[in-house]
Amino acid sequence: MKISIITLFPKMISGFFEESIVNRAIEKKLAEIEIINLRDFAVDDYGTVDDRPYGGGAGMVLRVDVIYKALQKIKTQSSKVVITSPKGKQFDQKKSQEYSKLNHLIIIAGHYEDVDARVLDFVDEEISMGDFILTGGEIPASAIVDSVVRLIPGVLKKDQATKNESFNIDGKKILEYPQYTRPEEFMGKKVPEILLKGDHKKIEKWRMEKSLEETKKKRPELLRSAKRDLT
Repeated sequence: MKISIITLFPKMISGFFEESIVNRAIEKKLAEIEIINLRDFAVDDYGTVDDRPYGGGAGMVLRVDVIYKALQKIKTQSSKVVITSPKGKQFDQKKSQEYSKLNHLIIIAGHYEDVDARVLDFVDEEISMGDFILTGGEIPASAIVDSVVRLIPGVLKKDQATKNESFNIDGKKILEYPQYTRPEEFMGKKVPEILLKGDHKKIEKWRMEKSLEETKKKRPELLRSAKRDLT
């Protein structure tokens, strides 16, 4: 899988990928990460990629012609183009799984006040990390890459690690069950007895029950869809 990131700040992203699971995927040649410096497509020798908004207002707006030139350089027929934006659909595990099956994902890291609205004519999807504002799209872009790459078969030592985790418990969008390891007892608190006996059917049932309990306590809004899945 290839992921291209169009950004004004390549160093913000490159350092993150050198020290993560993503780097392992790159070394295994399971993923290719391409970081595109938007200023390479500037309209002048000063590196101009933005301008003041028509109609007035605070901040600067990224130019459509600059972003278009960058896309023309890297986009192919199999590419999916997304842009990080607080106006977009909230990124979730389902979307991560969808992206992990692509041949080529292009992420435009938004910045400044916004991008020229005409950029959206060349974008397949706007993606948000949530209802909050960041100074730029580099952190969301990095988060998307990390979430997607770990789902590529062979990246993690055990693919099973991605099959039962929060937002994907037996295919259900609920939280993961509590996990335990040594020591068996710590400050008077013991590991649940059921986890020590090796009865895998009972353990699976216990884990599903605990997943539902965790979801009810911490993310009750997820339970409505989870209950539909269980019926």
